[in-house]
Amino acid sequence: MKRTLILGGGAGGVVAANILKKLVGPTMRVTLVDRETNHHYASSYPRVMIGERQPDEITRRLKLLEDKRIEFRHCEVQELDLAGHRVITDKHVLEYDYLVISLGVEYNLETVPGFKEYALNIYDFRAVAKMKQILDEFSFGKIVLFISSLPYKCPPAPYEIMLLLDQYFRQRGIRHKVKLTIVTPEIFPEPLAGPKVSQKVKKMLLQRRIELITEAKVIALEKNTLLLDHNTRIPADLLLGIAPHWTPQAIRNTDLVDKNGFINVDPFTLETKYKGVYAIGDAAAIKLPVLGSYAPKAEGVFAHAQAKVVARNIASLAQGDEPDSYYDGKGFCVMNVGFGKGCYSSVRYYTKPGPVITLMRPTKAAYLLKVGFEKYWLSCWF
Repeated sequence: MKRTLILGGGAGGVVAANILKKLVGPTMRVTLVDRETNHHYASSYPRVMIGERQPDEITRRLKLLEDKRIEFRHCEVQELDLAGHRVITDKHVLEYDYLVISLGVEYNLETVPGFKEYALNIYDFRAVAKMKQILDEFSFGKIVLFISSLPYKCPPAPYEIMLLLDQYFRQRGIRHKVKLTIVTPEIFPEPLAGPKVSQKVKKMLLQRRIELITEAKVIALEKNTLLLDHNTRIPADLLLGIAPHWTPQAIRNTDLVDKNGFINVDPFTLETKYKGVYAIGDAAAIKLPVLGSYAPKAEGVFAHAQAKVVARNIASLAQGDEPDSYYDGKGFCVMNVGFGKGCYSSVRYYTKPGPVITLMRPTKAAYLLKVGFEKYWLSCWF
């Protein structure tokens, strides 16, 4: 029996495990490893913040995968012995024939002095779960959402969150008492998408009276204050932050990574320099064939698509066939802009002369697509 080890219970890991087990059945032992016991559907974090979803509604136990004959190991990856085809965890030494690394990123709060003490990391599930109570008690003042550094995953997310906060305070009838500000190191919102998309996002923020501060380098946080370069101080009654991203130490300790600590992969097969070892999702450094730069970190739909490619190719190899599945760099997302509407965005990373990213006008249909996809995800894969 062949053995495939999948590290990480996020979107990519869960999809890869499901598809691979479906394709090869009992001839493949599929094991998924994660240090957490639960999977959280991250795309719905903004809705949890404003009370449109409860934390348990977007949570599924990873052990449910065992009903599909996928083995789940609750342990933390400590070392990748790639030459020996082994993964060392805090509980087990796990051997493999094929390895899929889908560990995502971790949040390095320590690199921004004061972050841990004075801000909420809005990409952290536990912080997200606290947000509704904090917002319910917030009746006036200034909320500042800041992006600590680049790259960060899901580029539309901070803008979606602020648009939903605008909705939340308008529905409470106190929006005129609350100032909303976004601080980003980008030159304009979603720069890879191009000026047309950026202008659309800026226009939505302007229409909803959300202040945008660009090209800002975060230096540190103090109580109720965000410190930027050039001695700029931004006062705030509530600080929401996206912490700097880096890969888990077990990844950074290997020879798989580039200078930024992300895993070099073939952009079409997601295979690393080691045969039979693949990386998908936020931990992978997917170089755009045309520009030579890296695709944005975008878990969810993109990791989902990458997982399908990797699972199909592993299945082919295990059955003695040539792998023939390729990642095409295509995907979509929907930005929830509040009040029951969303903006559909299509993405094609591998086009010439550069990536093509569109952002449609807000529609109810796009919002319903986003809500429907959540239901599909949580019911289909568990």
